[in-house]
Amino acid sequence: MGRSFLSVRLGVRSLAERWERVSGKLDRDSREHAVRLTGLAKNHSSEAFFGCDNPLEAMVFSALLEIRRNQGEEDDDVGP
Repeated sequence: MGRSFLSVRLGVRSLAERWERVSGKLDRDSREHAVRLTGLAKNHSSEAFFGCDNPLEAMVFSALLEIRRNQGEEDDDVGP
């Protein structure tokens, strides 16, 4: 038999499914944030496949990128 391994793409999908299951077990306030974080983590994970060997690394990179981008938009709304 050949050696099998989980691709980064399948790993991200698997992690996202687990995060979504965990989200369902949280209280209402935390659940909304957890579901949003899972979505953020999946946003750019496809692009992160090129530079990341680890699915968790790809998801965290994607989530942090989206969080930072959202912070930048909020910063633009603040006046002097």
